[in-house]
Amino acid sequence: MARRSTRRRIGVPDAFRRLPMTEEELAGLPSFRVIRVSTEAQDYRGGPEGQAHELDLAEERTGAKPTGLELRDASPGWDAGRLEPALEWAAAGRVRVGLIPYFSRFMRDPLLAFSYRDAFHARGCVLYFADRRLLSSDPARQGDFGELAVKAHIDNLDRARAIASGMYAKFRTKSDPGGQPALGFKRHGRPRPVLEPDPEHIADAVTLFELYATGRHSDESLALEAARFGFASPATGRPLSAKGIGELLRNPVYNGWVVRFRGFADEERVEAPWRRREVERPDGTGAVEVCPPVSDDLWERVQEVRRRRSSVGAAVARAVTDTATVVRVPGAGPAAKGVADRAYVPNLVCAACGDQLFGHTTAGARRMYHPRPLCDGWREASHDGASFHADIYEWQIAALLATARLDGAAKARIVGALGPATPVPDATAARRIERELRELAMQNAFGQLADATYLPRRDALLAQLDAARRPAATRVHVDPERAIAYLDVRRRWP
Repeated sequence: MARRSTRRRIGVPDAFRRLPMTEEELAGLPSFRVIRVSTEAQDYRGGPEGQAHELDLAEERTGAKPTGLELRDASPGWDAGRLEPALEWAAAGRVRVGLIPYFSRFMRDPLLAFSYRDAFHARGCVLYFADRRLLSSDPARQGDFGELAVKAHIDNLDRARAIASGMYAKFRTKSDPGGQPALGFKRHGRPRPVLEPDPEHIADAVTLFELYATGRHSDESLALEAARFGFASPATGRPLSAKGIGELLRNPVYNGWVVRFRGFADEERVEAPWRRREVERPDGTGAVEVCPPVSDDLWERVQEVRRRRSSVGAAVARAVTDTATVVRVPGAGPAAKGVADRAYVPNLVCAACGDQLFGHTTAGARRMYHPRPLCDGWREASHDGASFHADIYEWQIAALLATARLDGAAKARIVGALGPATPVPDATAARRIERELRELAMQNAFGQLADATYLPRRDALLAQLDAARRPAATRVHVDPERAIAYLDVRRRWP
């Protein structure tokens, strides 16, 4: 049998012998592209057009076959998750070459750079960096690969340091904390825009503060109220979430203060320009008065409500109220009056306008609230009140449920709900298997593991990885009789 002398070269890792190691061997191999979408401030070489031109030249030079597959995103170079689609393409055999314009478009972390290089190699795919004509599987240029990885990391650290210094200078000189503007704020001015209140939307944020200060809203109910008012996040354009409402209510920018590194030991707080304004007195003289968008009194009332609700006692009270049964503490007295199941309340709607009602608990009294603005039918029935005691409807709803009977469609829905759930990918197992693949590839690359042992183990791990990412639905048999008995509705079964 002929000896494979062309591959048995000194210093060639076993993992590289199955991969193309020169530009000439890339001819005809299916390829994908990596192009990072940059800002308008990037020069031609760093922008998408320059990257595409560099890759066009690389295709002509190597003869790689374009497949139309392309990773085009604005993720930073240390966000390894953006490469996952390419790994799937390589595992499926759709690509054998990844064309990258220059190294920092691939990765800016040396550890991740080597790990993902090995992950691509384990799937039979190589990486080609067009500007340096560097092939990741070229044994003679592994030092160049490591040098570029370190340089990209250093360059990234230098850029981050320069950006942080610029943001700190802007914080000290212009009272701008950086980041996305909060609701009711915008950046204005040229050539360097700075943060200032937005006259068109600052009243929206103040409205949320005023509603929360009444003590009748939680973050969740206030988010629902904000959505009904049409308030949207300036960053995403979507309705505010409960988490976003919580951040908004804790943001001191509305009270006329900007904070850097909030909550950390090196926190800095400075007064914002919009906290004070000049006013003219009746005698014609000028004066400066404190007039932030959210007054000091309103700010303190909101923070007091949040402190009261974040205490241990308040958390226990909410937990007791939200459960379907009354929770009794051993040794304690009778449960508070009115603390009971409120499962019916979120399912009620206004008979006049059809708006969904929401429940709220204050001092153990359960109430149903109509979203603002109140409709005419609700206003007339409640005498301009925004809420009703939930107890007046509980017995009526309970009576309807007690006399309800299950038809065939209801039985099918119950049995279907208790059937197999939608399979969820096991991300933890996938990460563990990928780590094992990288370690296995490293052992094979440095000659610690022979190909005869490496290949079967790699194939087995790839099969496990595919099963973790795309789990199959399990067959579950549901006994209707047991299901109905468990739900305690056997007596309503026709």
